[in-house]
Amino acid sequence: MTEVVSVRPAGAVSVVDFDDGTSFRCTRDFIRRSHLSRGQQIEDVFVARLRDSASLDLATSEAQRLNRRRRYSRREMASKLTAAGISGDVAREALDELEQLGALNDHMVALELARKGLRQALSRDPHLQRNRFRMMQTRRLVLRGFDPATAAQACSDAWSAVQ
Repeated sequence: MTEVVSVRPAGAVSVVDFDDGTSFRCTRDFIRRSHLSRGQQIEDVFVARLRDSASLDLATSEAQRLNRRRRYSRREMASKLTAAGISGDVAREALDELEQLGALNDHMVALELARKGLRQALSRDPHLQRNRFRMMQTRRLVLRGFDPATAAQACSDAWSAVQ
């Protein structure tokens, strides 16, 4: 049996410390749902399950927070989750979940960015040609982490909407 030594807030997340010297980060909502409290005895088998569940919950919560702030490509989002200390497998699983919910859609984000780029480009050069725009904007989108085919399709869709 492992004992919960402390449950302490650490910024937007909380840290749960155990008597064996290990700890994990999780959301405060996860602590509430799991009924974790100081002094609680937990079977070792369940500690591993808690860690796995907490990391997925944390990854999903962080991805949703990032998505609310600004629209990112899937690759950008994965990079930010990894930088936040979330493992690649858990980040992929969280991003898959967001995609299934419709909250993460690379084509829609790329289209939004392509439309914005088109408005800016047309304001600078009203005689902008389609091929020049498509080449410049596709390159920008690919550098932001979008698949080349998705970027090219978004640029074509943005241009078609103007015509």
